[in-house]
Amino acid sequence: MKEDAKKYGLAKKDILRRAEDISAIFQNGRFLRGRWFDVVFTGAAARQVAFAAAKRLRTAVSRNRIKRRLREAFRLEKENFLAPAQFVLIGHENILETPLEDLRKEMRKTATKINALALNEPQRKGNRN
Repeated sequence: MKEDAKKYGLAKKDILRRAEDISAIFQNGRFLRGRWFDVVFTGAAARQVAFAAAKRLRTAVSRNRIKRRLREAFRLEKENFLAPAQFVLIGHENILETPLEDLRKEMRKTATKINALALNEPQRKGNRN
């Protein structure tokens, strides 16, 4: 049971919380647009993630629910993110009606893209493709 918790858990050290770190990712990172969420990422020494939703969304309840759904999908698919990178997942409003399995499938596709870009391509300052 404990091994499953480690495999599917999300440790505190894996979550980005400092505003300076998140700002640096937005300034220097690459941007990927997705159907239910966007990702901004940059190469790093270890895999770390932050979850976000736009302030323009309806209410704080909606924003928090979006972040919870992103966190759950990432938690279940984190072993697919092989590249040591820091990234911010930004949820869209349509994530609220999306089945979790579809969200997980999108998370796997995103992991494949990030792995290919972060492992094979040197990071350039200010590149937002």
